[in-house]
Amino acid sequence: TARVPLRFTFPGQFTELPLAEDPETRVRRTYAAVSARMPDATDVERVHLVFLQEDMFSKLLQEGAVWSALCVGRSEADPARLSTAQFAIFVKDVKLSGDSPLAAVAGGLKGPGKPLETSFVSFPAGDGLVVGEELRVDLPITLTGDRERNTHIVRQAQVILPFTNKRRLAVISASSESLGDWVHYANMLNEGYSADRVEV
Repeated sequence: TARVPLRFTFPGQFTELPLAEDPETRVRRTYAAVSARMPDATDVERVHLVFLQEDMFSKLLQEGAVWSALCVGRSEADPARLSTAQFAIFVKDVKLSGDSPLAAVAGGLKGPGKPLETSFVSFPAGDGLVVGEELRVDLPITLTGDRERNTHIVRQAQVILPFTNKRRLAVISASSESLGDWVHYANMLNEGYSADRVEV
């Protein structure tokens, strides 16, 4: 299969996550980076960010991510709190056919118990599918190790673009549980699409 290079840029506040890195090394590096960038953060906040990253990281590897980065900073909505978001790019092998292959993709994503929104948008790179959803994540333990179920709401947006040969899809994804800052993360995902801006 011929390899097609993906070229993109991302803001300076993003930290790229090396996908092949040893997990223990990654956890230690993440904790040190958060401590250096946010010296006034509590230990619970730091561990929380590391936990979120590792949870997202396992999902990224399962889904076949080719690039990923983490954005960490003070919340615009509540400066007393930290805000974090995960950005990633996936390349998926598919067999698309017909004049409207993305319609079939959109139809396949929908189903019982899947509360998501989809829309078709024209980008400079071609026609794309935008998918937005909120996921309810139930964890059996707290970040401090106590056996107590707690719930997190994660918002996610994806821009899906087919390769011209209809045999692969590029999926650009953003996700965050910092819902108060979602509009800022959505704008980062929109950045560069000068013809049509996507609202998710």
